[in-house]
Amino acid sequence: MTHVPERYARQARFHGIGVEGQSELMEKRVLVVGLGALGAAVADQLVRAGVPLILVDRDYVEVTNLQRQTLYTEQDALAETPKAIAALERLRAINSDVELDARIADVSWEWLRTLSPVDLVLDATDNVDTRLLLNDFALERGIPFMFASCVGAYGMNYTIMPGEAPCLRCLMRHLPLAGQTCATAGVVAPIVQHVASRQVVETLKFLTGRLEKLERRLLIEDMWENQSQRLDVARLVDVSCPSCQTHEYPSLVSNRQQTALLCGRDVVQVRRSIEGLEPIAHQLERADIAVKRTPFTLEWRWRNHRMLLFLDGRVLVHGTDEAHVAVAIVDECLGV
Repeated sequence: MTHVPERYARQARFHGIGVEGQSELMEKRVLVVGLGALGAAVADQLVRAGVPLILVDRDYVEVTNLQRQTLYTEQDALAETPKAIAALERLRAINSDVELDARIADVSWEWLRTLSPVDLVLDATDNVDTRLLLNDFALERGIPFMFASCVGAYGMNYTIMPGEAPCLRCLMRHLPLAGQTCATAGVVAPIVQHVASRQVVETLKFLTGRLEKLERRLLIEDMWENQSQRLDVARLVDVSCPSCQTHEYPSLVSNRQQTALLCGRDVVQVRRSIEGLEPIAHQLERADIAVKRTPFTLEWRWRNHRMLLFLDGRVLVHGTDEAHVAVAIVDECLGV
């Protein structure tokens, strides 16, 4: 009989998983995109279950995250630690035996195409473009993609299996609450944990080969109004869908936007090519600009804007929602 570590004994005793299923969980690898409220909760549960993960997020911890993003602390917020790094440290403290790979990155097709094979893709993002990119990536690679979303006290879950329509692109025009985010409508922590738990249990089913137990319907729940629905969405397949029907995968293109507005925060992300943080730090200091260094970022202030530069050349310009303003400020600071 296959042996599993004692820490998983209670999970392995569950009839739906068993010892063999636990061994399967420990050998698979899951990509979790986004380490905000949902991604933090999902990663926490999966690491405790013994599942190896690739974790990716482009942002850093802020004090407003702490109400619902359970992997982070006040110290993380004070230090403005990148979420990928803070999550990695906490998860390793929870389970040091699980293989974890954390990346500070803005997910793009260029980034995904260099990724080593994964068995499953979990959506924990907050924007449509990235979700459609992950949808197309998973379909093109022939691996499942688990969509999840929560805002206010309202949550949704849906699993896209390759070859089984509809995909997320088919469903987008039918999904409720389009355009709302936690920044605009708020969010309560219980719906996050609820949606995450549904996403994780479907992950456990898939990774242990219990495909007959997968929920194939779209799950919708409003915890505040005590309402829930399970919708059979098979009839919503778009016969001309370029993702799941004609296999053109329109999101798999190498045209990363140079600017992006971050989730209702008066923050614009601007991309620039750099050769390390230290040359930029010296350049700014020569201009009498005070620079705060961390192993992962540089921070400074310019014309009433807080600037945060990551190793991959992304600059977060705080205090504006206008792309052209952010670009002009970055160019002025970096001398482009």
